[in-house]
Amino acid sequence: MESPEDHTESVKEHIRHEAMHKSNEKRVMTYAITSAIYAIFAATASLLAGYHSNESIVEQMKSSDQWSYYQAKSIKMNVAETKLEILKTINPHYSDEKILNKIESYKNEINEISKIAKEKEVLSEMHLLKHISFSRCVTLFQVAIGMTAFAILIKRKRFWYLSIVFSLVGLGFLISGFSS
Repeated sequence: MESPEDHTESVKEHIRHEAMHKSNEKRVMTYAITSAIYAIFAATASLLAGYHSNESIVEQMKSSDQWSYYQAKSIKMNVAETKLEILKTINPHYSDEKILNKIESYKNEINEISKIAKEKEVLSEMHLLKHISFSRCVTLFQVAIGMTAFAILIKRKRFWYLSIVFSLVGLGFLISGFSS
């Protein structure tokens, strides 16, 4: 999974240009500052989304490694159990403490390995949920930047207010990403 790309560079440049050439217009300057704040939040959320995406993948790989280890130990346990069964078939009174201890050891090991693998799966899922939340945040802040640019271009304040709504929802996803 890759970090969301920032497709708003040209919009940001246009806003900076408008702010420089119409700095006497207080509204344009307010919009530009608002857009810059949105960009800061979008960049921060983008970094966090990328981080949690990577961590999710790493934890999933660790979980897969543990499940492979689990399978190897299970096979060894099954071989030992089969060996004991064959020997008991040949001699019904046969008993080997060494094989019984190995089987018991394998049972304990696979229980512990299974527990670790499940913990890694939970961690992977947690990071994935955070990634999704931060990615949504990035998207909403990018939309807010676009709405601000649109407000500057067509000189309609309602689009700036709409950008505030998008940014507040984005902020909600940012907070959700931190709290989950």
